[in-house]
Amino acid sequence: MAGQEEGIIEEILNSNSSANEEEIVHIIQDEEEAVVSGSEELYHENKELVFWVPALLMVSREQQKITVTQDELRRRVAPPECLSQTMLLSLLRLSKEKGRELKQTLAKNGIKKLTSKSAVISCFTKLTETEASQLAEDYFYLASRNLRLKEINREIISSRGGWDQFETQADMTKDLLQDIMKEIEARDTNLTLMTHGFSPLIIRAVIDIITEIISFRET
Repeated sequence: MAGQEEGIIEEILNSNSSANEEEIVHIIQDEEEAVVSGSEELYHENKELVFWVPALLMVSREQQKITVTQDELRRRVAPPECLSQTMLLSLLRLSKEKGRELKQTLAKNGIKKLTSKSAVISCFTKLTETEASQLAEDYFYLASRNLRLKEINREIISSRGGWDQFETQADMTKDLLQDIMKEIEARDTNLTLMTHGFSPLIIRAVIDIITEIISFRET
C-alpha cells in the first residue's frame, strides 16, 4: 500500500499544483467579504477557514473553483480516511513547498493532528465533497433521461403476466427497496466519509430509477 500511495502522490502533486498557489487561504467573514492570503499567515477568531481549489472535474473552459470548508478538512483528516499532510496538499492543489504553511494554518484553526500516512486512498481521494456529490447527481440526471425506462418496464411486466399479475410484486419490491435504503443509510457512515457523500446519493439514485421502472403503468 505504501508503494501505491507514493505513486499516486507523485502523480497528483505533479498535475497543475501551481494553479492554487496564489490563493492558499481564504478567511471568510460573511457572504460578501473575504480576506485572501498568499504567502502570509492570516488567522481571525470566529471566522471560517476556507480554501478555494480548482475543480478536478471541469466541464467548461472557465476555471471553476470549488469551496473546501474547515468542516470538510476536519472530516478528511479524521477516520476513516485520515488524510496525511501530503494528501491534503494534493486535495487543495498545492505544491510540496506549501506543506509547512498549510500545517501552521490548519493548526491555528484547530486541526493539529495529521497522520504520516493516509488510511484510505482511492479515486475519491482527490475529489472534494462538492465534486463527489455533483458526480452522483449528474449520473442520476443522465440515467433518468437516457435509460429507456418505459421499454424496460414493458419487458418486465410482460414477462410476469401483465400489470394485474405484476402490481402486487411491484408494491412489495418498492417497500423492500425502501427498507434496504433505510438500512444502508443507517450503516453507511464510513463509506459516505470515504466517498465524500457519493455513496448514499448514488445508491438512492439507483433505487429511485428501479422504483420508477416498476411503478410506471401505461394507460
